[in-house]
Amino acid sequence: MQVKLLSPSQWSSSKERITRFLYRYGDSRITHAGLAALNALPPARLAAANGRSGDAAAAVAVAIQDGRLAAVAFAEDGGERACFVVVSPECRGQGTGSLLLRALHRRLGRLTCSVASDNPASMNMCFRAGMKAVSLHTGPTGKPTLRFEH
Repeated sequence: MQVKLLSPSQWSSSKERITRFLYRYGDSRITHAGLAALNALPPARLAAANGRSGDAAAAVAVAIQDGRLAAVAFAEDGGERACFVVVSPECRGQGTGSLLLRALHRRLGRLTCSVASDNPASMNMCFRAGMKAVSLHTGPTGKPTLRFEH
């Protein structure tokens, strides 16, 4: 499995494919705000200042397995504006999502994610990525939601 962070030009050329992947495998768990943030993402926000990690305003990470898209992760403003991970069913439970979260953290320098309390698989993914649950709040869907930070 290959994990890579997309450059602005890679994002521009793969945006449609990634969006289709998210709708197909997102299991209706990605918030409308998260999808809107990704769809409105100007490629320039992916560029790290001077090419250094920790300076990008947003990041899109993908996992490729056998030449096919296996997972996508996105975070903007360190996850404060949006953070989500979608893994294809055949790759779930293998640590793919955690790998992508670690890649986002390296690129952004900090990372927060919110996970609804009825989503234990995503909570486990965050813990496996080295994140810590720091608070509980009501999420955008009205469910109790944990805030994870790295």
